Amino acid sequence: MLKLMLAPLGGLALMSLVACGQPKAKQTAATSPAPAVAAAAGPLTPDQLPHQKPGLWRTTMAVEGVSRPMPATEMCLDAATEARMAVWSKSARDGKCSTNQFTRNPDGSISFKTACALGPGGNRVDSGTIVGDFNAAYKVSIDSTTTGAAVPSINGEHRMSIAATWVGACAPGQKGGDVIMPDGRTMNMGG
Repeated sequence: MLKLMLAPLGGLALMSLVACGQPKAKQTAATSPAPAVAAAAGPLTPDQLPHQKPGLWRTTMAVEGVSRPMPATEMCLDAATEARMAVWSKSARDGKCSTNQFTRNPDGSISFKTACALGPGGNRVDSGTIVGDFNAAYKVSIDSTTTGAAVPSINGEHRMSIAATWVGACAPGQKGGDVIMPDGRTMNMGG
């Protein structure tokens, strides 16, 4: 579960495939469409997805139906960590996903739909939208349906949102893949 929660930090390729419905809210840097000068609208391959700026990223996740908010985590991100945790492209390379569709919309947001066989994690179909600037902040809204998972609570329809904000450079002594938990413990998501 922790890896599922942290995977989005790694580069959007968010997700064991993270794997919608984003409510309308006041626009901020995290919800504003990308600038009009962004790449042209149309289909994208996983390799064409934007990369997060290296440094310390703070991520929060909300799951519909879960009343207790999930605490924020921070991750020191470098290029190697992002490549390793970019699950959309990793799942595609591993042959786990039969569907990997990404589309840049005219407003600069990215829509996605994936269908992946995750072994004991079940069969998962995700769809959603990614909005924001991968240098400062972004938000991912995800509708996910899982069937056949070994852990029954994973099965079913789930709706979640993930918000990530660039905090600044990683602190001295931190290395790529270091995740700082809410209680201050650090673990490394290294390969």
